[in-house]
Amino acid sequence: MGLSSSLYSGVSGLVTLGTSMQVIGDNIANVNTMGFKGSRATFQDILAQSINTARGGSQVGRGTQLADVSSVFEQGSFESTTSPTDLAIGGQGFFILSNPKVENSLYYTRAGQFHVDQYGYLVNPAGLRVQGWDMETQPDGSAEIVGAIKDIQISNSSPPVATDQATLNVNLDSRLTAPVSTATLYQDWNSTAGSLQPDVHFEYQTTFNIFDSLGTTHALTVYFDRTSVAADREWEFLVTIDPTDDRSGGVVPANAGMLMRGVIQFSPQGQIENIYGYDAADNPDPAQPVQVYNTATDTWQAATYGNHNYPQAVVFFQPPGAGWSTADPSAQLVEINLGAHVLDPTVSPPTWATEALTTTQYANRSSTLFYDQNGFAPGFLESVSVDNEGVISGRYSNGRIIALAQTALARFNSPTDLAKNGANLFTQTTASGSPITGQPLTNGLGSIASNALEQSTVDIGTEFVRLITTQRAFQANSRIITTTDDMLNELINMKR
Repeated sequence: MGLSSSLYSGVSGLVTLGTSMQVIGDNIANVNTMGFKGSRATFQDILAQSINTARGGSQVGRGTQLADVSSVFEQGSFESTTSPTDLAIGGQGFFILSNPKVENSLYYTRAGQFHVDQYGYLVNPAGLRVQGWDMETQPDGSAEIVGAIKDIQISNSSPPVATDQATLNVNLDSRLTAPVSTATLYQDWNSTAGSLQPDVHFEYQTTFNIFDSLGTTHALTVYFDRTSVAADREWEFLVTIDPTDDRSGGVVPANAGMLMRGVIQFSPQGQIENIYGYDAADNPDPAQPVQVYNTATDTWQAATYGNHNYPQAVVFFQPPGAGWSTADPSAQLVEINLGAHVLDPTVSPPTWATEALTTTQYANRSSTLFYDQNGFAPGFLESVSVDNEGVISGRYSNGRIIALAQTALARFNSPTDLAKNGANLFTQTTASGSPITGQPLTNGLGSIASNALEQSTVDIGTEFVRLITTQRAFQANSRIITTTDDMLNELINMKR
C-alpha cells in the first residue's frame, strides 16, 4: 500500500512541476513583451493519509498539487520611444480599452503602445479604443473634462476662433505737447477718401490682425494723437478697421470703419490714470466711459465692459439682422485692452487699474511695446502631446494648442485575480472586484509618461534560477517513480 502511494506522490510532483515549467517558459518567452506581468506558480501539499505508529496516530503526505498561478503586478521599468502616443503608467492603474465591434466590452492593459487610426481614435495595435474624457476650454483658458468616459477621438482640424480680446501696449512720446491736427481723430476720419487718415492728422499708429468667426483676417488699426487740452498728459485714440470690412450698414459712408474712440490720461510718472470717451459735442467727460461708434445711427454710445473689464467694441463683419445691437448674432464684441481695466464697471466714474504690461507715456519715441489677440484661423493637426495627467493636447497649424481629451485609468482591489485574455489584455472577474476608475494622479492610479513604454516585469536571471530548481525537482520526483519501481521488482523477485 505504501509503495504504490509513493508512485502517486511522485506523479503529483511531476504534474505540478510540469505546470511550473510551463509558467517559467511563458515568462521567459515574454521577457520583451511590453506591459507584460510575469506569473508565479505556487504549490501546496495534498491531504495527508492517517497511519498508526507506536506513538499513536500519525499522518503521511500524499504528494503535492498546484495552489495558484498568479500574475505579479509590480512596477516595470520604462523604455523611451519616439512616439508621443506611447504611454506608460507609473502606479497601480490600467488603461481602459473597448472593442468597437462588441457592445459594452471593456479590457484593461498596462501596454500603452497606442496610435491614432484613420478615424482619429486612439487605439492599440489590435484596434481597441482607448477610453477617456473629452476636454473643453473654459473662458479663463483652463481645460475641464466634460461628459462621460468614451472612446478618445482626436480632431484633425481646429475650427476658427473669432477674436474677442485685442491687447495693445504702446509708448506715447511725452515730449510732444501739441496735437498734430486741430481736429479730433474722429473728425479727420474719412472712409470715402483715398487716405483714410492722412499722416498729418495723427502722431502714431499701429496695425495688427484680428479674426472673424470664419477665420478671415481683418486689419485693426489704432491711431493716437495729442489732445488740445493744456495739460501735456492726455492723448486721444481711435480704433478702426478697413471700411470695406465694416458691414454694420452705417447711414454715413464716410464714418464706416470706426469702432471706438477715447482719451487716455497719464499720471506724471507716465502711467494710465483714466481712459474715457468723448460725448457727442466732443467735450472730454471723465464721468463717461469709452465711446463706441454706431455707424447705423452716426452716433457714439457708451461701451459696455467685457468679461475682463475692458471696454469692448462692436464689430459687424456680417450684416446685422435688424439694426445695431450687441445682442445681434452677427455682432462680434472685441475687448480693447490698452493695459488697464476697470475695477468695478457699475461705479461711475470708473476707477482704472494699471496692469504690469501697459501703455505708457515716457520721453522716448512713440512705439508699439506689445500686441496680441486671441482669435485664430482654421488649422490642421500637426502633432500631439500627452502630459503626466494624461491630458492629450493637439498642436495645430494655426498656432493653437488645444487640450482635447484625458485618458482614464482603472485599478482593482485584487489585480492578481484579473483574467488574462491574451494580447496584454485583462478582464474583470468576480474575484478581482469592480474597477475603480478616475483621472491619472488621483486615487493611487498613478501618473502617465509619454514617449515611453513599460517593459516586462520578468527578471530573466530569476527565471533561469527557477528553471534550474524546477528541473532538479522534476528529476528528483522522477527518481521516486523509478526507485519505487525497483522496490516493487524486488518484491516480485522474492517469490522466485
